Amino acid sequence: MIDISVIIPSNHGHQDLLKLVQAICNQTVKPTEIVIVDSSSHHGACPEEILALSDATGLRLIYVHRAHSLPGHARNIGLGMAKCQLIAFIDVQTIPRPNWLEISLNLLATSAVAGVWGATYFRAETTFERLVRDGFHGVLSRTTLPGTVCRREVFAKVGQFVQWVRAGEDTEWMLRLKLFKVPIVCPQNASIDYVGLIGSNMEQLLKKWYRNYTASRDLPHFFPQRLLLWLVLYPLIVLIAFNWNYLIADWRMDSPLYIGHVTKIVALMPVMGYVSLRGIVLPLKRGVDIWTLLPLRFIAITAICFTADVVKVLVFSRLKRQYFTKSFDND
Repeated sequence: MIDISVIIPSNHGHQDLLKLVQAICNQTVKPTEIVIVDSSSHHGACPEEILALSDATGLRLIYVHRAHSLPGHARNIGLGMAKCQLIAFIDVQTIPRPNWLEISLNLLATSAVAGVWGATYFRAETTFERLVRDGFHGVLSRTTLPGTVCRREVFAKVGQFVQWVRAGEDTEWMLRLKLFKVPIVCPQNASIDYVGLIGSNMEQLLKKWYRNYTASRDLPHFFPQRLLLWLVLYPLIVLIAFNWNYLIADWRMDSPLYIGHVTKIVALMPVMGYVSLRGIVLPLKRGVDIWTLLPLRFIAITAICFTADVVKVLVFSRLKRQYFTKSFDND
């Protein structure tokens, strides 16, 4: 065993948690301890199956129930209880492959770095799930907080997680590490599988997007500066286009500066640009094969992404900012 604590914030059912703990117990390099911070409202005692797994593998298990704790707060609780100098984070729906810790520890041992990011592959089974996966995540491994292994002194330098948001606290903390120029690397290949898309439908995604955008809208990296800039800039572009032939070409159709249907062209440019970006450019950048997008599949991907962006705009455009209730206990 290696001197490493695996911290798991959980707000899921026992079976999901058990599946994750089984994956950790099956690691080629086993950790010293598993710290579970259960924030569900209906639990309170560690499931017997998990206790049995811990006993069978000899892993130290620390289990604490903190009802309604948000993810960042749950991770901070876990940090306070963890006894090891190396800290690993994993989430219930991110299942580590058997060599996850071995890969991370090898990178820590051979490089002058303070940590190793999680490298996550997003699994999908149905046609709809693959559309969502290709539109938002792609088929390449993504750098994520779940799966991250780092030295404890990192938190003394950059601080712990934001405690009062339901989502986005992981990205905010990762950006903080970059701001402080903490040396941290990412494995070349995925060592984590995200299974949260499996079994999802559009209604569930809409609720999740609304919840997450509402919860994280007040974090600095979510402030919609580009949206506000576009709302100011684009009407100006349309105004210029509307008056282009009058001001520049004096309505002379034989002028080289005359542009036919210029207003319609400019009005359609954002639509064409959005479809190209969301349906083709970003999926290609994320490793999706061009032939899986053509001839029409990119339109379905664009439609799903557009729905998410509409939810984001609605949440971000609300005049009164609302915070999620800071429902967590003081340690």
